[in-house]
Amino acid sequence: MPEVICTRRASIISVLTSSAVLLNLSGTSAQESTEKTFATPSLTIPLHYEPKLSAYIIEYTVGERRSKFGAIVDTGSPFLVVPRTDTCRPDYPWGCYRPEESREAVGLKPTRERFDGNEGWVEWREGLFSFLPEGSNTIINTELAASSLALLFPHSSSMTFGVISETLMDGPGGIFLGLVKNTDSWIRPSFLGQSQVTAFSVDLRKRDGITPSLTLFGTPQEMMSTDSTKASYNYSASLGPSDYIPLTTELNKRYGDPTIHYVAVASSIKVNGFTLASSSRKDGRLFVIFDTGCSGMTISPDLFDDQYSLARSQRAKNVWDTVEVEFKTNSGETVTLNAKRPITTPLISDRPWGKKLDGHLIVLGLAFLDNLKMTIDADNSKIWFTE
Repeated sequence: MPEVICTRRASIISVLTSSAVLLNLSGTSAQESTEKTFATPSLTIPLHYEPKLSAYIIEYTVGERRSKFGAIVDTGSPFLVVPRTDTCRPDYPWGCYRPEESREAVGLKPTRERFDGNEGWVEWREGLFSFLPEGSNTIINTELAASSLALLFPHSSSMTFGVISETLMDGPGGIFLGLVKNTDSWIRPSFLGQSQVTAFSVDLRKRDGITPSLTLFGTPQEMMSTDSTKASYNYSASLGPSDYIPLTTELNKRYGDPTIHYVAVASSIKVNGFTLASSSRKDGRLFVIFDTGCSGMTISPDLFDDQYSLARSQRAKNVWDTVEVEFKTNSGETVTLNAKRPITTPLISDRPWGKKLDGHLIVLGLAFLDNLKMTIDADNSKIWFTE
């Protein structure tokens, strides 16, 4: 993963609510065709916004006794993780991991990982996973929820997860639920890579009747018979509009990013009304990672320095007062993500994976994604936003 210091959460307070509520559990999304209509299995899990963390929290259970954990919902990382046993104390509300409720993951030795500038050991284990807390009486249609969970996570009884050391949660870190599905083969199993989830949406719109949520979409059962039939199914058509922003895997294929982040090429970035950089210029393209686990914006060090120089010459009151990042959709329309005074930090290096980028890297966090519904079709490399 890149050397990115995102403005994440330094601590967590009271993020575990008494019970989770699952909403909209019926698989109502459908693909219309001249021959058949297929019901897309889906599962919606509520998110809890924690102001002290500037983060959205999701709850899940791991282990035979369904120990509950709270984690930052994170579209910028791949793993399902829990905190190590030594965090089991009253003042640590992330959750309490019990080793006896799981088993060692066969063939997966501990690895040394780096998250947000923190480095530490991760032990890999297998155990029961669920979004359904045991004994909850607030779940809407528990039977249907269990059915959806079984379709989306057929191996939920033996999900691989990481047990992270406390050093990985120091400073700006914390535990997270990673939603990046695809990685290089030598990387430990990703959370969604162990599932039948093909797409998901993170709905952070602030409207009456809308609860912040994560919705996971899977393959219709009718399409699971053959790989060729599955490949021909257009998941996106059942999830949103026909137009979309294409995602690219170039950071993985060309620059060595082992995690295939959700990345799009931006047309331009404007700060305080002036164009800071554009993909049409000779200095390369603007690669943008969409990361709900980051609260502000992280940007290539050269662009960071350029903006400070520009702001000084303009005598700007605020270096990053307004930021607009523009994208072109597949049909040529313009989509703009903007933020007011986002907390902005530079990348540690212009070589996040060892090879110098032919262009610039930008990580957009909640300052740009809040108040929007972001849908990502991971299998077909598409993303779109709904206000």
